[in-house]
Amino acid sequence: MTDAAVYAGILCRLQGYAKDKRMKALHDCTLFFQARRLGCALLTANVVDFDCLQQLRPEGRVLFYETA
Repeated sequence: MTDAAVYAGILCRLQGYAKDKRMKALHDCTLFFQARRLGCALLTANVVDFDCLQQLRPEGRVLFYETA
């Protein structure tokens, strides 16, 4: 949770999020670090946030998809 909180703060600063988006960033970071810890890939359509996280922590595996 500590890593998730730190990276949520970094993500908020990089993306310029307002206060109402900070909890969403924390949830995204928690999912990212939990998946990384378990050795799982995270499947998401949220390219903006998770691409940034993957660039910061490249050992995390993320699969992106698009809806038609």
